[in-house]
Amino acid sequence: MSLRGTTLILIAITAAGPGAARAQVTSTGSPGAALPSRCVSMVGSLTPVSDSAKSRAQIIAGRAQAASIVGDNAAATALYQQAADINPTDPSIAYALGREYEATHDQRAMREYCRFLAINPGAAEAGDVRQRIAELALALPPDTTVVRIPVAAAPAVHMPSPAGVFLGGLVIPGLGQMTTHRPLAGVLVLAASGGALAYGLQSQNKTSVVTHNATDLLGHPYTYQTTETHSERPYAAAGIGAAAGIALIAAIEAASHAHSARRAAADQEASGSVSAAPLLAFGPRSIGFGLSIH
Repeated sequence: MSLRGTTLILIAITAAGPGAARAQVTSTGSPGAALPSRCVSMVGSLTPVSDSAKSRAQIIAGRAQAASIVGDNAAATALYQQAADINPTDPSIAYALGREYEATHDQRAMREYCRFLAINPGAAEAGDVRQRIAELALALPPDTTVVRIPVAAAPAVHMPSPAGVFLGGLVIPGLGQMTTHRPLAGVLVLAASGGALAYGLQSQNKTSVVTHNATDLLGHPYTYQTTETHSERPYAAAGIGAAAGIALIAAIEAASHAHSARRAAADQEASGSVSAAPLLAFGPRSIGFGLSIH
């Protein structure tokens, strides 16, 4: 079963007394839900707005951005909130307003981050936003500095179609295994097929006595014998058949592997994946290590 939502595990070491205290707080979203469970009650229905409302909201958001650049958080927050009231369906406004609220340790940032995920759950910033929601849920002290450690996501592995893998494996033995990202298996198949073919094509020299009939100059017939040497390939049928059989079996196996891998990738995409990102939290009297799982 896959885990959706965000989980934050924080272990804090406090320097207040001689004994080091350790606390663990876990906040988990509902498995399989589109939003973290804490967001469900915060995000209502999003009603579409008119194009004119979107334009007015963008103008106000531009003024809010200018205020944020010069460090006027109060004005930026108020303007972003005004823009969000006009157009609650704009993810960029929701994200910017959440950042402004988070800068002042205002818990309303969680509401805006949740709205951002509801509007655009597949955004590139979605993972970071889920992590921020988990941190806000911990209600860390305002003087706590959180350092997020970026973790590169595993690159998606492209799996070709089973039909293409099968045909490739028939044309070149082992190609199906190589195109399904198993080069060692492909080399082994190619070597086995090539070995069987080489065995079938090896030749052997055989000597035989041949009797010939001839006529001399006076017209009298006579016979004579000669020794002749010729080459044969006695294992050609067996070798070629074995090579073809190895190629066929390997092509079927590669196509089956590609089919299974594509189905597993589709199931994982449908159910969601689990990823984790470490973080550090520093306070005046504590140091914490966190793991955000979402």
